Amino acid sequence: MRKVAIIGGGAAAVVLALVVGIAVFVFSSLDSLVKTAIEKVGSEVAGVPVTVSEVKISLSDGKASIKGLAVGNPKGFTTPKAMSFGEIAVAIDTGSVTGNPVVIKDITVASPEITVELGEKGSNLDVIQANIAGKGGKSGGEASSSSSSSGGEEKKLVIDRLALTNGTVRLATALPDVQSSAKMGDIVLTGIGRKSGGASASEVAEQLLDAVAKSAVKSAKNLGVGNLVDGVAKKAGGVVPSGTSDALKGMFGK
Repeated sequence: MRKVAIIGGGAAAVVLALVVGIAVFVFSSLDSLVKTAIEKVGSEVAGVPVTVSEVKISLSDGKASIKGLAVGNPKGFTTPKAMSFGEIAVAIDTGSVTGNPVVIKDITVASPEITVELGEKGSNLDVIQANIAGKGGKSGGEASSSSSSSGGEEKKLVIDRLALTNGTVRLATALPDVQSSAKMGDIVLTGIGRKSGGASASEVAEQLLDAVAKSAVKSAKNLGVGNLVDGVAKKAGGVVPSGTSDALKGMFGK
């Protein structure tokens, strides 16, 4: 009997060691798993490469930080990035981490930079917004289904507050009498997924990217671009690519 008890105790110790080992691996790999998820879902939703330099998560403190988040440009545009974000600070409701949805108390994005580049068929932001709407690249629905199929039940999020502050919009295409940069209005989104019982990662990415693109276009008007819509081809004198006049009209609904 004692021998059986010893064997049973030994087996339990092995199982315990295995569980602890798995837990240590999961939590030590959590940062890289989140980094991969952001890049995968973001790229699927936006239809352009999304990259992250670093993710740090402290579940004990309920805090996370994301550095070097960048959204690439669609094919046909020359500038390397459409959007880049400074450090992103995240406050997590630790009591919700093991449940569904996971509740994020606050996400604050410092000093985002948005680059508006004009092309023959519109701006880079036009293309990204079309991708988000499902007109190009993968739709939000496809991105959502792919994330859920890979890991059973899809994790959903409730974000009480998401804010982007001190942003800058830069105009990549040189235009006469137009400023090259302007301050972007602060963006504050609240209650994301609260009424629906949680939003998928792709739905959150869609809301964020769409809000950023719309705010950037609005800020671009303050650069003086809107004043050139009717006469840009004549004023530009070959400085801007052909089709820029049509692109401007598309951006400002003229």
